[in-house]
Amino acid sequence: MPEVYREILEALQPHLGPRAEVVLDEGLKRLGKRPAELTPKDGEFLLKGLVFRELQARLRPEEARRVVENTLERIREAPLALEDLERGLKRFGLYVDWPEVARLRALMGRLRQSPDPALLAEAKALLEALEEKQEEALLRQAKDLAHLEESLERVRHLGGPKVRRLESLLETIRQAHAEGVWAQAEVERARALALELRKFLESSAVRAPTLPEMVFETQESPPEASEDVFLTVEEAGELEGELVIDLGPLSEEASQRIQALEVEEERRRLEDLLARHAHLLERTTVSPLLAEVQALLEAGTPAGERLKALEEALAEAEKNLRAEKRARLIQLAEALRMLPLPEAAKAPLESALRLAEETLQEGGYPDLTPLEERLRRLEEEARRKAEEEARLEEERETLLKELSQRGEAFAPLAEELRTLPKERLAEALPEIRTRYAELLQAQGESEALKAKLEEAQRALLALKPEAEALGLGEAVAEAERLLAEGKLPDLPHLQSRLAQAQAEARERALAELARLQVLAERFGGFGGEAVLKAIEEEKRKAFPDPTPIARALQALRRKLEAKREELLTRLTAFLQKEAQLQGFESETRRRLKPLLAFLQGAKERLPLLGPKGLLQVEKTLNEAEGLLRELEREKEAAQAVLKEIGREDLEALLGALAPGEDPLARLRLPGVETLGFLEDPLPLPKEPLLGLMDALDRMDQSLGLKRGPVAVLFGEKALVLAPKAGKTLVAILERPSLSAFLLELSG
Repeated sequence: MPEVYREILEALQPHLGPRAEVVLDEGLKRLGKRPAELTPKDGEFLLKGLVFRELQARLRPEEARRVVENTLERIREAPLALEDLERGLKRFGLYVDWPEVARLRALMGRLRQSPDPALLAEAKALLEALEEKQEEALLRQAKDLAHLEESLERVRHLGGPKVRRLESLLETIRQAHAEGVWAQAEVERARALALELRKFLESSAVRAPTLPEMVFETQESPPEASEDVFLTVEEAGELEGELVIDLGPLSEEASQRIQALEVEEERRRLEDLLARHAHLLERTTVSPLLAEVQALLEAGTPAGERLKALEEALAEAEKNLRAEKRARLIQLAEALRMLPLPEAAKAPLESALRLAEETLQEGGYPDLTPLEERLRRLEEEARRKAEEEARLEEERETLLKELSQRGEAFAPLAEELRTLPKERLAEALPEIRTRYAELLQAQGESEALKAKLEEAQRALLALKPEAEALGLGEAVAEAERLLAEGKLPDLPHLQSRLAQAQAEARERALAELARLQVLAERFGGFGGEAVLKAIEEEKRKAFPDPTPIARALQALRRKLEAKREELLTRLTAFLQKEAQLQGFESETRRRLKPLLAFLQGAKERLPLLGPKGLLQVEKTLNEAEGLLRELEREKEAAQAVLKEIGREDLEALLGALAPGEDPLARLRLPGVETLGFLEDPLPLPKEPLLGLMDALDRMDQSLGLKRGPVAVLFGEKALVLAPKAGKTLVAILERPSLSAFLLELSG
């Protein structure tokens, strides 16, 4: 292993000077390693991240990239060894539903038995693809985590076991994310729980789990008509955590908010489905449902049962695809068994078919196209063998007929040819042709020989260009030498070799196209679709050429790096602008907060992301930039007001607008009829309120709890008592406004 630390340090010192050692030491701290423990993979991580950003601050982007690329060449790893593969498989073994992991497990089973350079190269490519896929998954997880954190802040005041469960799940996800592990199951459970809590919160009849409802029966609500329940202090503990939704009195506004939450969550679920099942989206049982779900969500309507039906259709399509591949493998194995070829010729394909079956058993989806092509080549070989045998017999009969017409001088040669065993025909015929040509010349039949030589010359000229292109130049030169000597070459045999070389070239081209197809699939959404279409067109050609495909992929790689640089520039500018707006709070700021957390993490991971990851960052950045522009407009409006009223400090203005002159301004929502402090004059009888406060204080003491806001329901009205600014807030409001009021109060 190269001395990675020393190589990187020597490469960076001309550009960073003493700063090079400081940067590398910082990188070692992040990795938790000593200089001697730095591996080439670690070095690549540092070069593409921390070092690259440091170089960009001092050099032009292209120069910084060149320094990184040259340094990467200096620390390049040796060919991947089996122990490295074992470590990689252990790292990704958690992701049991990833087809790439299944293929890697199958490859490892084979490589443990016998090393194979081709399989080793495939395993290394798989590890690189898995690294990229994991980075994309962690990027999605970072986004989910940011949104879940924001959701938790909104519902935390509800308290109860469900909120505590959400907090516990978030802690698990945070820890997994810090360790670079994709916690898909925990994220899905947390998202479902967060959605449930948000819906409860947005419902007009949500009741805090730690606060049993206190009901005052009135004349307008007779006992026999009431559906409310009296609770004792002892019963309250049993219902802790139960969030009760009364769907009857939901306002139109509340229904729309809940629907928006459902649509947002279903869009995320659909994104996950598309990422996991990209290979199934074109199947006839899936594509119509997918179009329907996308149309519903685009219109802002929850897909509900249609999304569930899509999930079921994808699961069924996955089972069908697996069954189809297994059935096709059985067909290929049976067709191979029936081929009239030596076992040695069939052994490589038999081994590849077993590996494909093992991949399928592990949960992967083997690509059968190269195997089908290899079988087709073997079938062609068997056909050519049968045709060659028939051709040799036909040539024997033709030559025997000619010899029988030439007279007694040709009789011994004819007899020798007639008695020649079938298995020796291919070997002996060239010599018999040569002796036949010599006899013709000796018997003065030079014209007949000349005609045959000219015919052979024309046939050879037609074969020569392609034969030489396929590596048969020596065979062509040998045929030309024989013709120059007046001898007849075995052109049918050369034609047979040419056909075999063509089949082998096609097989190699298809194998290369299969490798390029795997790369092109990673560029989905980034121009890879056009390359995949070109690959399919190339496969249908008699002589596929991977060269234009390789060039197209190289162009996509350049485009990817340009996009990476563009996003880095935009991210840097965005974060700088956002920093200038720190301290300016609004609802827009609240919406921006989870996106900001995601983009800060994305900037660190940017050098490691593939095409799909960069597109995800770009999509989020577009949204965040829009919110930032909105936030800037809000600040400009605030500054305009500031200038108009003659104040010089924006913070003073915000203080005046928030809790200064009217500390309750933001609580004066639609539906709030009375608002004030119990300690101040109120248009309400204070004695019952003070008595209620005393009763609640005694309840707090008996339960050993600290009370938050208290809501008392009176039919369609609600009374709220809450501690605020060292006083007791009192509010009378319409029941549909309760959830929004409590949310604003908690904010």
